[in-house]
Amino acid sequence: MALLTGFLLVLLAGVLQGTFVLPMTLVRGWKWEHTWATFSLLGMLVFNWLVVVALVPNIFAVYAAAPRRDLAILALFGAGWGLGAVLFGLGMEKLGMALGYPIIMGLIASLGAVIPLLVFFPGTLLTGKGMVLLGGTALVIVGIVLCSLAGSKRELSKGLSGSFVGGLVIAIAAGVLSCLPNVGAAFGGSLTRAAETLGVAPGAAGNTVWALLFTLGFVVNFGYCVFLMIRRGTASEYWSGETKRNLGLSAMMAVMWISSFYLYGAGAVRLG
Repeated sequence: MALLTGFLLVLLAGVLQGTFVLPMTLVRGWKWEHTWATFSLLGMLVFNWLVVVALVPNIFAVYAAAPRRDLAILALFGAGWGLGAVLFGLGMEKLGMALGYPIIMGLIASLGAVIPLLVFFPGTLLTGKGMVLLGGTALVIVGIVLCSLAGSKRELSKGLSGSFVGGLVIAIAAGVLSCLPNVGAAFGGSLTRAAETLGVAPGAAGNTVWALLFTLGFVVNFGYCVFLMIRRGTASEYWSGETKRNLGLSAMMAVMWISSFYLYGAGAVRLG
């Protein structure tokens, strides 16, 4: 029963992670930076910490007990992931969801699985499980190449090849940087052990890693959006006639996004 529950939780997490940007397509009267700033504030900071404090009330004691070096590494990964999240949003804006999403998410899924394995368990790559993982990664890369070729032909027919190439570069960079939470989670073993030592349940201990990663990611994402508002002079447009509607859609994005990580964590614990 635990395996079935774990599988369903991971499946639901995948669905939420794969669709959280859909509400963004319904936003009206806002620029990209307005939506992304609101999503970042709610998802990466507000909802993130509400969940973490509820599950790990002594989280700051956990951080105090964890090695400073590991905290610094996780903070660095969080900032790098934050940059990847910014590029994710820009890549989606330039390429569209149909093309940008499979490229970015394909890279996140493949690199996020392979890199921790290479760093911590390189010998596993030569086992049956490792070969299956490498085969799946190769298949994902083939899919990314095919999507890129299809997108290139579409843009060439419109005379927009330069725009597509720029969007593709952004999407690839976003995919590479956005896999850092997976890598960070692999490096967060000392943090989760410190949490468990202080009485945090094993199923909730990993949330201490997410909290740190996403908080640093928020700083980068929100800061960039504010920079764009100032540079483009669009800050006043935030308070348009559609603000309430857009706030609701951004909150929906945030809930779907942050829920996917916590559901995945709960499912992974049950799957082992």
